[in-house]
Amino acid sequence: DEEVGVSIPENSGQNPAETEASPEQAMPSETPPATESAPMSQFDRLLGALFDPKPAFTDIAARPKGWWAPLVVLIVLSAIFLGAFSQRVGWERFMRQQTESNERFQQLPVEQQENILRQQVTFVSYFAYAGAVLNPTIFALVVAGFMLFIFNVLLGNQIKFLTSFSISCYALLPLAVKTLVTLPIMYLKDPKDFDLENPMTSNIGVFLSPDTFPAWFISLGNSLDVFNFWTMALLAAGFAAAGRRLSWGKALGWILGAWSIYLVLKVGVVWIFF
Repeated sequence: DEEVGVSIPENSGQNPAETEASPEQAMPSETPPATESAPMSQFDRLLGALFDPKPAFTDIAARPKGWWAPLVVLIVLSAIFLGAFSQRVGWERFMRQQTESNERFQQLPVEQQENILRQQVTFVSYFAYAGAVLNPTIFALVVAGFMLFIFNVLLGNQIKFLTSFSISCYALLPLAVKTLVTLPIMYLKDPKDFDLENPMTSNIGVFLSPDTFPAWFISLGNSLDVFNFWTMALLAAGFAAAGRRLSWGKALGWILGAWSIYLVLKVGVVWIFF
């Protein structure tokens, strides 16, 4: 009989388990987890929100607890400006400018006019400083709540109120720039020519004369301000960073739409009552 040859594998003497790839060899190499970016300093946030908003608002959306920094800047600058205004221009001159176009006030006896002016000057001087402290905070709270309605209720995001409030606070920083620019303008102009409501040519209303245009049209022109559009652009950057599948353009479109509705209501009130 012919012998049947049996071929023996070369590794027959090895344990079958040893022939399998080791777990380290079988498993694909894992990529190391992405490290979280280091938090920005408050100073970098303040500058970044104004001039490099995308990374700044990404950091603000991720770490919203620094909301106090822009509010402090706005409050301090407002207080400094009002102190300088009271010395350079004065609240009495401001109130007299406000009453010059009021026909009913001009028809009053001179003594009664002076009494009313003294009362108004006292009230406005204190009210202005209180407003410097309260207005930025109240305005940021209102904007934050309204933005949550737009982006959470209407667009289905889940942005937290603290995040919305922090974004709104940083988005108001163009008002600080406006205050800084207005300060030297106030000292360069003659005090009687300084208009507190329109201190610089940053909006269309500056070029509209009350003798030629109706009050509602001037109110519309005053609202078309460079700093208003800057603020809305920053709001869009902030909520695009905080929202889900939300681009800057889409966020800006919704903000501009909401602002347009507010503008129609504001101009309508002026048209009815003035």
